[in-house]
Amino acid sequence: MKTSRLIILSAMSLTAFCIGGGGPALAQVTPAPGAPLAGLCVYSESVILGQSQAGAGANQQLTQLQTSINSELRTARDKLVADDQALTAQKAKLSAADFAARGTALQARARDLQTLSTTRNNQLTRTRDTAVAQISKAALPLLNASLTAHRCAIVLDKAPVYSVNPAMDLTGEVLQRLNATLPAITVTLAAPAS
Repeated sequence: MKTSRLIILSAMSLTAFCIGGGGPALAQVTPAPGAPLAGLCVYSESVILGQSQAGAGANQQLTQLQTSINSELRTARDKLVADDQALTAQKAKLSAADFAARGTALQARARDLQTLSTTRNNQLTRTRDTAVAQISKAALPLLNASLTAHRCAIVLDKAPVYSVNPAMDLTGEVLQRLNATLPAITVTLAAPAS
């Protein structure tokens, strides 16, 4: 599923880096996990948020909201551009004062459009944050139960780990339980901030 980078559900920013252009070297790492280490576990919240049924559904709804917002802004921008071109074409027929007044009105509409764009982006960000919080809140007790069941003393974020024994990875277990308890969420565009 293709997802816009602006709306991908993630509680953290994942940073990719290469040491000495080491992309191919990293691709050659063969996972050969040793025995599980007692008390050490790994978990990936980004996998939970992106691959859970609720997360995938939220991403789809956020994509639809983004498409709708883009359409709204594009329509307003296209109308503004068309009106500007029409004013330019009529310049010779208008008095300087009338042309200036209409130009000022177009500039005001352009500022309003910029404000609307900022408002919609803020609404979308708050909507995404609400969805992330809802999924994370539902996953937390499931993670806590897994931590207790596996007697985890230390939990590492799975993202920077090259390889781990699957017995130490709680992500799949939490993902399965989350899909059973929270199969979907409804994403509604947040109201504009007051």
